[in-house]
Amino acid sequence: MLTDGKVITARGPVEPEALGRVLMHEHLHSDIYDWEKEELVLEEKPITPERRELLMREAIPPLRQCNDHGCHALVDATPPPWRAWPSFYVEASEAAKMHIILSTGFYREVEHGTYWVKTPDDGIWPFVRQASVEELAEMCVREIVEGIHGTDVHAGAIKLGTSAPEMTEADCTKLGAETSQLTLLDEEGVDLSRVVIGHTGWHLMDPDCRAVCLEWMRRGANFAPTNLRMDGDDGPERWRPLVEAIHEVFDTGLGEHLVLGLDCAFASESEAFHYCIIPPPPYLYMFTHTLPAFREMGLTPDEEEQMMAANPQRILPVRRT
Repeated sequence: MLTDGKVITARGPVEPEALGRVLMHEHLHSDIYDWEKEELVLEEKPITPERRELLMREAIPPLRQCNDHGCHALVDATPPPWRAWPSFYVEASEAAKMHIILSTGFYREVEHGTYWVKTPDDGIWPFVRQASVEELAEMCVREIVEGIHGTDVHAGAIKLGTSAPEMTEADCTKLGAETSQLTLLDEEGVDLSRVVIGHTGWHLMDPDCRAVCLEWMRRGANFAPTNLRMDGDDGPERWRPLVEAIHEVFDTGLGEHLVLGLDCAFASESEAFHYCIIPPPPYLYMFTHTLPAFREMGLTPDEEEQMMAANPQRILPVRRT
């Protein structure tokens, strides 16, 4: 499965060019908490007929339409145990005519009292606290090399979530978290050109933090502004500083270190499983709302194509060392 130069998708390895444009941070199925039973989801199970019908009705049609905009792939950033059963991603990929890159790895330790976390024990998948570092690494390697749950479906990316400038022992959203995460990965010898720090729109919009991000880009790291919704009181205008920051990154010669994602999610993080986070249409919103607004604010065709196609196609393929 580790085919040098190819991208590992739910349906097998493909050439990078087959991806076209890529949505770099989405969630097709993120079932975190059972609100009826009031308990954390602890294992992946075959998808129910009702859940499958919901996703095939509401997620697949707009995802299929992304092909009309040159987008043929998404990175599903949902880690275990909140993904759907592996075979569903094969079915979804075929139905949507989209390549789906699945993630292995671990989500961040969520603060008590936020989202679904009603007790401290619900803050993170218990396996992360109970397992050794070696066991955690073995799980990730197995899901990439051998397949997920004994199937022929392989993960093609690793999700490592942290939430604050100082990591917890079990644990990138707040300013400063990008440095703590990248510092650790750099110290462990990770090739930073293979790392994408997500949820960093606000990081790039803040002048001081943007300077920090630029330094990490010079060292190889990549950044992904996400959650790019155009509604709200100030509408698209709140993102004008991001478009200006993108210009600055490109003018500095570091445009190859930016990618984009929406963080569209069918999830159960705050209530029963439903579509959330980004307004509809799911996934297609990038092409019907976000990018058109960015173009109105001056995003150039070259910048758009670099972030949506060239950079993901460079970052995602397997590289042997």
